Amino acid sequence: MTSIWNENFSLFTERFDALAKILESQIPEILKSQPQNANQGQDSASSDQSQTQKRAAFLNSVFPFYNFSLAKNGELTASEGGLALHSNYNPQAEAQKTAAAALQDGKDILVFAGIGLGWLPNAAAKIQGADEKTFIILEPEPQRFFAALASLDFSELFKIPKLFFAIGATCEQAASLVQCAGGFEKAKILSQKTQTAGAQEWFDGFFKRAKEQLDKAQVNTNTLEKFGRLWLKNGARNLEQMRRLGGAAAFFGAADFSQGPNAALPACESQGSLPSVLLAAGPSLEEILPHLRQIKDRAVTIAVDTALRACLRANVQPDFIVLTDPQYWASLHLAGLSAPQSILVAESAAYPSVFRFDCKQIVLMSSLFPLGKYIEARLGKKGQLASGGSVATSAWDFARAIGSKEIFATGLDLGYPNMQTHIKGSAFEERIHINSSRLNGAESQSARILFSAKNQAGLDYDGGKIITDERMKLFAWWFERTIANDTKTKTFTFSKKGLAIKGIEHSPLDFFLQRPKITKQKKEFFERAGRAASFYDTEKFSAVLLQLKDSLKKIDSLAKKGIALCNDILCGDRRAIERIGGLDLIDKEILGSEAKNVAELVFPTPRQLERIFSATPFPKSPLQANAVKSKIIYTELSKSIEDFLKIC
Repeated sequence: MTSIWNENFSLFTERFDALAKILESQIPEILKSQPQNANQGQDSASSDQSQTQKRAAFLNSVFPFYNFSLAKNGELTASEGGLALHSNYNPQAEAQKTAAAALQDGKDILVFAGIGLGWLPNAAAKIQGADEKTFIILEPEPQRFFAALASLDFSELFKIPKLFFAIGATCEQAASLVQCAGGFEKAKILSQKTQTAGAQEWFDGFFKRAKEQLDKAQVNTNTLEKFGRLWLKNGARNLEQMRRLGGAAAFFGAADFSQGPNAALPACESQGSLPSVLLAAGPSLEEILPHLRQIKDRAVTIAVDTALRACLRANVQPDFIVLTDPQYWASLHLAGLSAPQSILVAESAAYPSVFRFDCKQIVLMSSLFPLGKYIEARLGKKGQLASGGSVATSAWDFARAIGSKEIFATGLDLGYPNMQTHIKGSAFEERIHINSSRLNGAESQSARILFSAKNQAGLDYDGGKIITDERMKLFAWWFERTIANDTKTKTFTFSKKGLAIKGIEHSPLDFFLQRPKITKQKKEFFERAGRAASFYDTEKFSAVLLQLKDSLKKIDSLAKKGIALCNDILCGDRRAIERIGGLDLIDKEILGSEAKNVAELVFPTPRQLERIFSATPFPKSPLQANAVKSKIIYTELSKSIEDFLKIC
């Protein structure tokens, strides 16, 4: 009764040898002990009801968590805990209907959350066009996967070129597999409650991560649509700053005294590194302002731009200020201020006035945007910092990058404790007061933030309720994920009032203030870092810009060539129709260009393109309809390149 198992496991081993070896020890002995070709001919003939009944009985003895039986049409089915995994009438027809609808959805990736007996992925694999899709099958319980391999013939499924399995993996690993395959925004998740109930906690975790990734992708799309041209405009205006300013990388590792020529210096903490204190602009920052001078004597202080006014109000200039937002409003966080003892860590696409800020030194982090990335790839990185969508995530990563093994946060509330949105006196709060009027008062504006439709309830570090929102929960998820993957760095919070973040522990400020001052060590830290490196040679910089412009002009020329060919096709030119393959060659050349990402900064997002398509009348002819779509894409691409070249 094991011929189906033998054939399937042989195909599985052939495609996924490493995974098969990992799972081999968990295979039921009765399956491993059977001859490789036992009953090969008759057992695989599922149309023979008698044989199927025997197979159901055999499988019930091997996999007791399922109740195998025959559906009304004689096909194998099963239930678990009284819940049917598949149709009790015609499991194959049901699977074919669901699979056909899934493939019509247009997604590139099909994610099967729970395999059941395998009817659904099997049916999907047999539909025309399935071989162009990516199949990802998730099954946290290896025994359930084995039950599927012993139930149905998977020979068609194993022919899918882009087939992946996550068997016995964590939900985080499964989510990463989907991300690596193209992302959840390109995925259709096929899930049936009866097939996930056996590992509901695991699948709940996976679905949570899927939602987080989709939310993040949505935020990224919204941000690109709103700020793409601004990033490009600022980056082009700041090219001279990018050439002449050094990089934040000069400070990387300088706070770690456990290695290098200065390892013999007295360690300021048990872990041999300088601690850092992250100063975010949440309401709880107010509590530590009276102690900020004492804190600065005991740690490297790193403030986000929105917290600077509050720090200066306490007559303390932080060691570092981090600014990543390219918007004009972000530049106002520094407007009219002076911090001659502070070092500003900025993004090269920041609003140009930021680079006139009166401070000790300005250094650049590695750019988050295509123009800066293009230049740095050829001339060297300024200093890579992570971006979790918030300046606080970049500031935290800077603390980690300089070598701090202990990071203490304050103002990192990610919610509205005591119904406050920001620390009093922050640029954000001042802007609300400036913009208030009799009919639109400051309290009304704050109330709209506190009670907006997307706000959610969360828990603080004492388990009390706190108002937060989807965006800040996304930031919290970034911290949780990043902290979980970093065993060398510990993160603490001085306040219990903010949204509780898994992996961040509460540490009372009083305990921190009992630590000794580290004046000498901080002086050594800045001496070790020295003057920031990564200045760009003028001639090389100019050559890279010239190369970029030439590459973009070539893409523009290809786009115009594509537009002309599309016009000929739409006019019914027979010779053009015969040259339809020329569009594929044009696309291949464009996608192969190193400069394409720069143009994408002002190129419409997929969502914007869909809006353009939906407002466009298409010919009935599939050939001409595709020509119209291609023409739209080439036209938008050409326009975006012309916009960039005007700015540059």
